[in-house]
Amino acid sequence: MSRIVVIGDLNLDVLARLPEDLPHGAEVRTSVESTPGGSAGNFARAAACEGADVTFIGCVGNDLVGELLVRSLIEQGIDVQVKHVELPTGTIVALRYGTEITMLCSRGANDGLDPSWIKEEWFQRADHLYLSGYSFLSPAQLPAVKKAMRIAQRKGISISVSPPPANLICSFGVGNFLKELLPVDWLFPNLKEGKLLSEKETPEEVVTALAEKFTTGALTLGGEGSLAWSGDERDRCQIDSIKAVNTTGAGDAFAAGFVVTYLKNRDLSAANRRGNEVACRMLQGKAVHT
Repeated sequence: MSRIVVIGDLNLDVLARLPEDLPHGAEVRTSVESTPGGSAGNFARAAACEGADVTFIGCVGNDLVGELLVRSLIEQGIDVQVKHVELPTGTIVALRYGTEITMLCSRGANDGLDPSWIKEEWFQRADHLYLSGYSFLSPAQLPAVKKAMRIAQRKGISISVSPPPANLICSFGVGNFLKELLPVDWLFPNLKEGKLLSEKETPEEVVTALAEKFTTGALTLGGEGSLAWSGDERDRCQIDSIKAVNTTGAGDAFAAGFVVTYLKNRDLSAANRRGNEVACRMLQGKAVHT
């Protein structure tokens, strides 16, 4: 069994469908769903479901939402090393209008994570460190991430990252983001993020450029599947067309399926295929723990 340390955000995800006619200052009946989320939290739950031994490191507030999110990890058998701080637990509100989704993000307690909370003993016998890309953009959280990467490098533990959305990378600075990723071994961008980080256009060109910086990874292509690499090896995985109920967390789920499988047998094709299977399960509206 692989042992994975996960560091990053733990949020409550709230998905609300906006009606076509939204009056101001009035109450409207619509569909609202709340689920445990956060990029790192999504990865941790999916990886545990795939059979990995997972330790989650992060922050929540001293509130009911924080308690529920911690419980969502514990119920998956995850070793939870969560710091409680005097900030509200992070929340993401996704407003869906037709096929478009706008995300409202309150980082809250996630920014309470600091280097003093990162303990080297939590990395004992670990095979891999997974970091949420959002952590690199947070001035409060980045020092903790850097400490974790130094520990992983000393212990010879591989490191992977799923980048944050391209618009946030642009705001942070592409060069600055790539500089922070220098210790990272594996990367899981989507096509838009991959184009930005590689300055290339086609999936094949993007992967060739990224493979020069990251030993292993996969470029997710939405409904077109994914293109994975490890050194000079390439694997293209196509997926059946599905109707996505909620795309939030699908990239994290893909990364979890890929990482757990690749750590198990170093089979790029099997890892790429499993990543897509886990992502599709989430896209079809099935909870990670089912």
